[in-house]
Amino acid sequence: MEPLLKVVKAGVFASLQDEGRYGFRRYGIPVSGPMDRVAFRFGHEIVGNGQGCVSLEMFQGGFLFEALCEQTYVLTGADGEYLLNGSAVQCWRTFVMRPGDVLEIRQTRRGQIVYLTAAGGFIEQSKLGSRAAYRPAGFGREMVAGTVLAGEKSVVFTNRRGLYDDFVPAMKKPVIRVFKGPHFHLFDEVSKQHFFNSSYRFQGGNRMGYHLQGEQLKLTEPKNMLSEATFFGTIQVPSSGQPIVLMADAQTVGGYPMIGTVHPDDLRFIAQLNMFEQICFELVEVG
Repeated sequence: MEPLLKVVKAGVFASLQDEGRYGFRRYGIPVSGPMDRVAFRFGHEIVGNGQGCVSLEMFQGGFLFEALCEQTYVLTGADGEYLLNGSAVQCWRTFVMRPGDVLEIRQTRRGQIVYLTAAGGFIEQSKLGSRAAYRPAGFGREMVAGTVLAGEKSVVFTNRRGLYDDFVPAMKKPVIRVFKGPHFHLFDEVSKQHFFNSSYRFQGGNRMGYHLQGEQLKLTEPKNMLSEATFFGTIQVPSSGQPIVLMADAQTVGGYPMIGTVHPDDLRFIAQLNMFEQICFELVEVG
């Protein structure tokens, strides 16, 4: 184990994530893991990491890192303004940092989440069989100024590796596929029409849930709901009538009516929404 990077300046929010923590939902512990699994996995494939490796997931930017040793890295996910010693760093392609080098994640643009992946991955303490941060349970460190990220010293690549532009995954999808939720039938017909024929605007949120704003959704009649299982992609509708999409760190049960569930392949597009961006939903059938 070797110190790789020091956090000089902490931005909006960051956490260390592996593939996730499985087998503990019945105890109220969510899977967690990356919000954008495609960008996360490509990062590890590009630098040749195996299963179970850890990346640093960052929201929106504002981060500054100082290199403590020579190491190969890659940034994947949202486009943005990323600088190494003041020069632009391109996403989806490896770069090398040497002691004293400074990496600035100034701001994200197209998308809001970017992953920093080191060759060999970052090292973090395992909790319940995973190194994925889940801050409500105290799993994982807070990324503050002075935090040191360690990893295994690896061979520095002599040639750059990465994806050709034509193979870089899209960050945006204006129409999100949705399956009917368990309480879809409880919503009135006008609300169902609104949900699939109008747009909703991203109003903010975090790794637990994203808040959307648009046409108000209403039940046919008031109803007391029993708490039921929820997961990444569940779309709940609280009393405000404005939908909430549950994200990677969401609670495992909830008592709000669930109008739909986001298609697993479209979760990453929800995760990468920028503030005030608008999306529409499309109903798809299971199977």
